[in-house]
Amino acid sequence: MIKIHEINNFNSSCDTHNKNELSFKIADLVNFNMTHENKNNTYSKDEIENLSRNKTAESMEELIGRSYLVYLTNEKNEIIGCGMVVKQDGLYFAKTLHIRSDYRGLGYAQQICDLREDFLRSIGANEIYIESLKYPKTIEFHKKRGFKEAPNYRELKYTILMKKDL
Repeated sequence: MIKIHEINNFNSSCDTHNKNELSFKIADLVNFNMTHENKNNTYSKDEIENLSRNKTAESMEELIGRSYLVYLTNEKNEIIGCGMVVKQDGLYFAKTLHIRSDYRGLGYAQQICDLREDFLRSIGANEIYIESLKYPKTIEFHKKRGFKEAPNYRELKYTILMKKDL
């Protein structure tokens, strides 16, 4: 049985008791997925290492502390998926949508996205941005969800900026 967990630290400080452990588990999932998805060598080894530098437990803890977080656990209480929303540069951004490889194709990513978007609508937001990794399946997923490529407002090296009207 899959459990859905929501933590809303969007406009307050994080008071989650297991934030440290949660941060490590999410960082592990994110880094594993980035390497797993790169099997077709979209990114070089150096590029993957650069991308991973800001995917540490410490950076995840900081994100959790200022985000709306959705994460999923299985019957063993293992994290099998996660996604966040943060406010960055005055815009609402979807961050860290990752589903463990053995749970993909079951609709969990869509469920996380729906919850994030419902949350944003509930606070009056009318658009969401994402800096998508350049994996073809990832970009295709976002496009199916209504995201379109958007003009960059800052330099992006490893990602493309996409936007969706809510």
